[in-house]
Amino acid sequence: MITAIGISVIDHIMVIDGFKVDEGSFHCEQYLIEGGGMAATALCTASKLGAHTRLFSRTGDDVNAQLIIEGLKKFGVDTAGIVKATDKHSTICIVLVDSRTGEKQFYSERIKSAYTGKITLDSTLLEGTRVLLLDGHWIDEALKAARWARKNNIPVVADFKRNYDDLDKLFPYIDYFIIPHFFACELAGKCNTDVLLRKLASLQPGIPVITMGSEGGVYLADGEIRRYKAFPVNCVDSTGAGDAFHGAFCYFLSHGLDIGRCLELSSATGALNCRALGGRAALPTRSELSAFLSANGSHSQFP
Repeated sequence: MITAIGISVIDHIMVIDGFKVDEGSFHCEQYLIEGGGMAATALCTASKLGAHTRLFSRTGDDVNAQLIIEGLKKFGVDTAGIVKATDKHSTICIVLVDSRTGEKQFYSERIKSAYTGKITLDSTLLEGTRVLLLDGHWIDEALKAARWARKNNIPVVADFKRNYDDLDKLFPYIDYFIIPHFFACELAGKCNTDVLLRKLASLQPGIPVITMGSEGGVYLADGEIRRYKAFPVNCVDSTGAGDAFHGAFCYFLSHGLDIGRCLELSSATGALNCRALGGRAALPTRSELSAFLSANGSHSQFP
């Protein structure tokens, strides 16, 4: 089982003709409501590839909570670890997608109502976990789960994109520190990738991986800087590409693949998820992933 502790949201996605900088009233080309969130979408990805998954997350007690849960169950994600916070509202995110490039901007509340106040997760539901994914939300309980994972020799994967309060408390428990280039620069204060990787390695004990979208990515393993490739795809919307990457990484890691192969397969999965509007609409099946790899000159067989 792949377990994740983190955020689940409802995305309100608007496709627009370029990002605006001036005040005014504008029309969108398309509008979509869909489940989202880093940990949530990662598990939808792993589920579609064939994993048993469980999400620990927090919602409010509003209509959006039901939409979040229904969206996860559609992909087969076990929602037993989701807690509804009384008199709180669920997290939503406004996503603007540039129709010309597929690039996006996210707008959400920094202080998320459903994540305020003390709530304890049911740690008995961690049993059976083979890989633990953390996205930096629900820090207190994520830290408890990370300690449990360390005690039980369960690998912990990080999907961090913002320096939330106390995030660094999780660093000592991370085995695979997979973050985007912009956040790596924020953490390390440098932007040369080789220097970044070595700085990230000094901040935490895990294998640092820097994702760079269409440029692929770099990682540091056994003291050596290595690269993994990106895959070409007609990008309609890159929303959820990073989440899909992390979900696929956890899935293939749980099957014992080496990190280089995990990253290659994850890169292909993230690329395929850019084929349609929304963060989950184009998550690939196993057969789609295999065909895509074969068409791009990569080994198409995997567990």
